[in-house]
Amino acid sequence: MTACTSAPGAPPADGIDAGARRRDASIAIDGATERDVGPRVDGGDPFTTFDRAWWERAVIYFVMVDRFSNGDRTNDGDATCTDPSAPILFHGGDLQGIVDRLDYLEELGVTAVWITPVQRQVGRRGDQCGYHGYWADLGVPDDGAIEPRLGGEAALRALIDALHERGMRLIVDLVVNHAGYGARVVGQRPEWFHPGAGCETLGDPEIYCALSGLPDFAHERDDVADYLDAMSTSFVSRFAFDGIRMDTVKHVEESYFRERWVPAVREERPGLYLLGELFDEGGYALFDRYLDAGFDGLFDFPLRRALIDSVARGGSLGAVAGRAQEAVTRWGAERARLRATMIDNHDVPRFVEEMSSASDAEKSARLRLALGVLFTVPGIPQLYMGDELGMGGTYPLNRRDMPAWAWRAEDREGAHGGALPDAARIHDEVRALARLRASTPALHAGGYTELWRPAPGGVNAWAFFRSVGESRVVVAVNGGATTISDLQVPYRTNPGIADRDRETPDGTTLMRVHGPESATARVVEGRIALTIAPRSLAVFAMP
Repeated sequence: MTACTSAPGAPPADGIDAGARRRDASIAIDGATERDVGPRVDGGDPFTTFDRAWWERAVIYFVMVDRFSNGDRTNDGDATCTDPSAPILFHGGDLQGIVDRLDYLEELGVTAVWITPVQRQVGRRGDQCGYHGYWADLGVPDDGAIEPRLGGEAALRALIDALHERGMRLIVDLVVNHAGYGARVVGQRPEWFHPGAGCETLGDPEIYCALSGLPDFAHERDDVADYLDAMSTSFVSRFAFDGIRMDTVKHVEESYFRERWVPAVREERPGLYLLGELFDEGGYALFDRYLDAGFDGLFDFPLRRALIDSVARGGSLGAVAGRAQEAVTRWGAERARLRATMIDNHDVPRFVEEMSSASDAEKSARLRLALGVLFTVPGIPQLYMGDELGMGGTYPLNRRDMPAWAWRAEDREGAHGGALPDAARIHDEVRALARLRASTPALHAGGYTELWRPAPGGVNAWAFFRSVGESRVVVAVNGGATTISDLQVPYRTNPGIADRDRETPDGTTLMRVHGPESATARVVEGRIALTIAPRSLAVFAMP
C-alpha cells in the first residue's frame, strides 16, 4: 500500500503526525534532557543500593515453579496433592528444576527470574492444592517455612546462588493481602481478618472484602501490620532476593504500603526492586497511588489490553500507541522504564487464545509483533514461561507444564501440541529481541517520542523514536495485512526531537537492526520514508 502524502511540515492525510501535538519524550533533568545526560547509573553494591540502570536493562521471565521443571523427584510428595495429570494439583516442578534450566534462560536473554510464592502451603482444599503458591499456611509466630514440594530452604538458597553466579537476579512473589484457606493464623487470630458478611459496610469492597473467599487481612490494625511487616522483613533478610513481586496490591490500602511495608523492607534491603500487581486494564488512575506509595513499577495491564485489541484482534494500532504515550506523559520516561510490560501471565488466557479465529501463521505473526512491542517501548519486558514458544491455553491450561521439547534447539523444530507450530522461530525471535534491547541503550534507557499513529480509516502504522547519548533508533510497526510502502513520517518538524537529532541529512538510509529484510527507512525532505511488511515490527538505527 502506498500512503497518501502531504507537503513537508503539513499534517499527513491518512495518519496522525505526532509532531503536530507535543509528544513529551524528553524529561527535563537539571535543565538538560534525558537525551543529553544519558542513562542514570546508581553506584554501590546492587544488594544494598537500588541499581536503576540494571533493572532498566532487565528481561524478566516468570516461572510457575511447580510447572516449569522437576529437578528433584524425591520432594514431589504423595498423591494427596501431587498428580501430574490433574491441572489443579502439584505436578512436581521445583526450585532445583529452575537451576537445571538456567542455561536455557540465559541463552534466551533472560536476566531476572520471577518465581511464584515459595512459602509452605495449606493442605488440600476440595479438589485443589496450592501448587501456585498463593495459599500460604501462615501462623503465629511466623515460622518462615518454605514449601517442601519445591525443595525447601536449601533449594531456594541454591537457586539464588546459581542466579547470582551468572549475574542474574531473582524476584520472589509475596502476598500480604490474604492467608491461605484454613491457614493456622486464621484460627489463632480470627480478629485479624475482615468479616465476610457486611464487609462492604467497612469501606471499599476491593479493600475490605475477601478475594475469592480467602482470609482477608485487616491491615488497618496495628497488630496485623506489625505481623506482616515482620514476616516480610524476616523473609528478605534470610534470603538474598533482588526483587519482590507483590500480589494483589489494589486489594490493600495504599497507605499500608506507603507508611509501613515499603519503608520496612527498604530498610532491611534497600536494593530491592519492588514490583506490584495491580490487575486493572481500564486505565492508569489507580496506578498513581501505588507508585507514589513506593513501588518502583507495576505490571502494565492497560497496555496488555491494548495489545490484545490492536494486535491480537487486528484492530487499530492507535490503542497501543495511545497507552504507550499515556504512560510516558503521565509518569515521565524515567518512571515508565521501570514498569513491567507483558502479553499474558498465569491469571489470564494466553495471548494466542485472544485470536482463536486466525490461522496458525497469522497467530504467529501477531504474537511476534506483540512481543516486539514489549521489547521496544519503555518498560521492562516480562515473559511468562512458554511465551517464547507460542504456547496457548485458557485456565487451567494457561498453567500447563513447560514441555520437555522446549530445552534444546533441535527439539523445538517442527509442530508440537499446545503451542504454535513454529515455536522454534518464535523462540529465536525473542532471543534476538532480548539481545537487541540489551545492546541498544536507546531501547532500554532512552526517552520516547511518538512519530506517527493511525488516524481513523488511515494506514494502520505506528512509529516512534527513542534515543539516549549516541544511541538512536526508529521503531516502525505495521498492524495491517498488507505491506505499507513509502509511508512519509514527519521527523524534522517533530518538536519532541532534540535539535542535534534533526541533523540527519536527506538521503540517509537507516540501518535495519531488527525486522523483515524488506523493511526500509530513509530520510527524505525531513521525513522518514518507511516500508514495512504486514504484521511486523522493524527497528532502524540512526547514524
